[in-house]
Amino acid sequence: MLRHEDNVLITHTNPGTPMGDLFRYYWIPCVGSEELVADGKPLQLKLLGEDLVAFRDSEGKVGLVDERCPHRGTSLAFGINAGCGLTCMYHGWKFDVNGDCIDLPSEPESSGFRNSIRLKSYPTHEANGIIWAYMGPAEKQPPVPDFYWMNLPEENVMAERVWQDCNYLQVMENDVDYVHAAFLHKAHNTQSVEEGVLSSDLGIDPNHPLVKNPPVKQAVESTNYGKRYIGVGKADETTHAFMEIHYIFPFYTYPPRFEGEDGMWHAFIPRDDHSTWSWDVQFSHRKPINRQAQHDRRGLNLDKDLRKLRNLSNSYEQDRSLMIDGNFSGIRGIANQDHAATETMGPIVDRSKEHLGTSDMPIIQMRRMLLNAVADLQEGIEPPLLDNSTLMQLYSKGVYAPKEKTWNEALPLDDKYAIKQGAGKR
Repeated sequence: MLRHEDNVLITHTNPGTPMGDLFRYYWIPCVGSEELVADGKPLQLKLLGEDLVAFRDSEGKVGLVDERCPHRGTSLAFGINAGCGLTCMYHGWKFDVNGDCIDLPSEPESSGFRNSIRLKSYPTHEANGIIWAYMGPAEKQPPVPDFYWMNLPEENVMAERVWQDCNYLQVMENDVDYVHAAFLHKAHNTQSVEEGVLSSDLGIDPNHPLVKNPPVKQAVESTNYGKRYIGVGKADETTHAFMEIHYIFPFYTYPPRFEGEDGMWHAFIPRDDHSTWSWDVQFSHRKPINRQAQHDRRGLNLDKDLRKLRNLSNSYEQDRSLMIDGNFSGIRGIANQDHAATETMGPIVDRSKEHLGTSDMPIIQMRRMLLNAVADLQEGIEPPLLDNSTLMQLYSKGVYAPKEKTWNEALPLDDKYAIKQGAGKR
């Protein structure tokens, strides 16, 4: 459980909050490249409680700017995107992707007034189909993260962004929870799946180590990127399955996978305190990914605002007869199952009323890391810097090994991920 004041501290990320200040030290995935067209319609976007507009100018450059025109507050989402700038429909004030005012036709040019006007804007970076933004102090801007999947061929990677109706921490805690898969994602019968695909839309095969081993034995290691969570379960009479979840500070994860399975990377970005942009990036290591099969198993059918069609208002289309001979939850789609579990907690769950057990060790450790980091920042100690030279090699890769082996014998931490004295400083 958490004290009420710690729950408020760790869950509130809007401008001016301590956790919001911390998150702004890191690059954030904000929109998919295909969502923005040169000289196309500007896209309204809320990030960390800020109302923003993203647009692609005539040269293909991406701008992420304050939604409100600095003149009198009209929404620039209704503006004209043309001629390498975004023009407010109200009085014609025009801004480039850097927020510079490049035309102010309502005032005499001789007044010099235009030179004093600036629209808040954030740096962006486009890579492998995703546009990233940095919303923190300019002098503390870190290198853009270079995750493993960002170096794969484009056809090996697929990304989906979805609006999730609860606080980011509920979503992220679910992702480091080994034991939930054995219930929430359990299919009752053997599942026929394509090569590399973890599950069907019903769930994970009952013989998969993620499902057959509640509760798994767990361990936690501190690393130069955050935490590595180890899970150990029975594969057969002589073999154990050794699994790993990577929590990359402050809001990225790699869920557990084995050799031959496509990988998964998540980012959980606060939209505001009551909603989250959940990013699912699935990747195939050595061949083009099966986009249809991976999309179908996740089950994310979205409206134009990227909200789920299966949602709380229709009980996620839960079929109680399916719970008898189909799956544990009665809900189709692995992502929909996760969203149902986390969204039905409410917008921000009251963690002072929890009863945590030994299986919740990863969640406890992650909360502690976040709370320690935000306490440090309040004392003037900056959050750790991610190391791209090691980050680009990191992904989840569980193994099978004789049951006599310990977890650190079967799945040792590579020395490059160990915490080194002085490393991670900005």
